[in-house]
Amino acid sequence: MKSIGAFVRLTRIEHALMLAIAVLLAIFISAKAADATLPSIGIFAIALAVPALVQMASFALNDYFDVETDRHNKKKERPIVSGEASAQEALFIAAACYLLGNAASFFLGWGAFAITVVFSILSIAYNARLKDVAIAGNAYIAASMGIPFVFGSVVAFGEISRAAWVLAIIAFIVGLGREIMKTAQDFEGDSKKRNAKTLPAYIGVQNSLKVAAGLFMLFAPLSYVPFLYGLGANLLSLGMVGVGDLAIIAVCARLLHLREEKNKGENADSETKDALKRCRDVSLMALFVGLVGYLAGAF
Repeated sequence: MKSIGAFVRLTRIEHALMLAIAVLLAIFISAKAADATLPSIGIFAIALAVPALVQMASFALNDYFDVETDRHNKKKERPIVSGEASAQEALFIAAACYLLGNAASFFLGWGAFAITVVFSILSIAYNARLKDVAIAGNAYIAASMGIPFVFGSVVAFGEISRAAWVLAIIAFIVGLGREIMKTAQDFEGDSKKRNAKTLPAYIGVQNSLKVAAGLFMLFAPLSYVPFLYGLGANLLSLGMVGVGDLAIIAVCARLLHLREEKNKGENADSETKDALKRCRDVSLMALFVGLVGYLAGAF
């Protein structure tokens, strides 16, 4: 590993940070709704670290399995492709993060431990094979974005609060949209290098983007539902969620206006791929802003 930056890009630490915020939010909301005592600082720290470690492991393993596809798709930001990290280093980091995450979850109780083990196994299955199965792979990633809310609620008071369920469902819907968008972006490389049968292989890139846009359309009205289930509403929280909504609406509008080159058939052209990457970046930023907004309403 040549730099800290390469490690950050290999493990996608920004995603791990979002999961930690989601768990923090779920703990506060669930404890508040149940009038329960907040966990100790030690339990808090472990609860935030566990999903982050498993997510980091999954991304490192993803780059290990996808190196040839990433090369074909010219993803030079990926450390293995750029030569900043070796495949063996990525595999070692993945194994270490899986081990640390699962071992730490044991101290959070059987419910949290079971969730961690199940999603660790699913993440390995996803990277090895599930990602090439239409919808199934997308659904796993979407579920991995929603499960931190369930995980945090279980840590907080041993059950899943209604607010945690609502947040998990919203995260699942947006996560599914983002992943379908990604399969459209990577369709050419995935189909040629891995013969992947993702959604665009069955309904085409443009129709897949319409499905993603449809899922994003659900986000704006649903984003305010958590305020009805124990999440405090104030000017800051409502404003930040509103900003996130506007960004998601902009992404949705962009997806509906994308076009493909005729001579590319069902493959997105380079301009479309760049636009899809920007859309994914904006949607991730929107989710982060929305999460911080929810967190502001939890106090």
